[in-house]
Amino acid sequence: MLTICALAALGLSACHVDYIITVPVNYAPKLELGHNETKVILVNRFTVDSLHIKNKRKRMVLRGGVYSAIAMAAKQLDMLPRIKTTILADSVNLTADTTQVKKLAKNYNANYILTLDSLSADIPMTLEDSTEIYNTVVNVKFTLYESNGNYFKVLRGKASDFHSESHYYGIFAALLVHPTIKGNGPAISRSAGNAAIDAIKDYLPSTLTNQRRVYADNNSLKIAVNHIFAKRYDEALKILNPLINGPDPKLASHAAYDLAVLYEAQGDIEEALKAAKLSNQKRQNFRADAIIADLEKE
Repeated sequence: MLTICALAALGLSACHVDYIITVPVNYAPKLELGHNETKVILVNRFTVDSLHIKNKRKRMVLRGGVYSAIAMAAKQLDMLPRIKTTILADSVNLTADTTQVKKLAKNYNANYILTLDSLSADIPMTLEDSTEIYNTVVNVKFTLYESNGNYFKVLRGKASDFHSESHYYGIFAALLVHPTIKGNGPAISRSAGNAAIDAIKDYLPSTLTNQRRVYADNNSLKIAVNHIFAKRYDEALKILNPLINGPDPKLASHAAYDLAVLYEAQGDIEEALKAAKLSNQKRQNFRADAIIADLEKE
């Protein structure tokens, strides 16, 4: 469902107001797993013990991250139409499953096998002025196999999530307060889930939010903009179209730009692009340049 909000911010003069329309643009998945009922089996092929980590708590945290990544991938795929997932990984022991892909697909009547092949985690520090900032960083690698086991696609994902910050008192003090993997299980698991989403993002729908500063430097434009805020698009069109065809090139350019934002808010990218280009034809417009660049990507 399309939602639009307006923000008014005071400019340099007390009487000047900037109007900003926030426009969410929904994108369909770039790739599809199938048009019919599709079953995906999720398997763990990564063993934390292969990292030769001596600290038991750290190994437990990483195992939790592995399972969180697999579980989040399954959760996201399950929300897609006609997709059903099954997790074969054991959240307690989490051993690596080395069963052949073709055999797994046959045993579970699956169309695809998604394996988690590796996971790494860190909590690095960056220094900004006198503040030390810590982020939880997790990298994952999945492989998506077709049921025959011959065709596959490697899916890599990364998450970098804010963890904490504190005043910087020097390198030795920073070493004392530096967060550790073993002491941050929930944070690692959360970032592992986000990394899994990043890995499979091409198979998931997404939403991009654009903030468009619109022109309201004329009474007619102000009325049209208020109609756009209220989603009274037909009323706004009745005002904008005559202005675009009017004798004032600056006003015509501004009206055409506002019309482009209106069409984008309605989800009509083609008409939005036409209106933005028309804005530049009437008079060169830097806002039109910006929205044209965005619309051509959409």
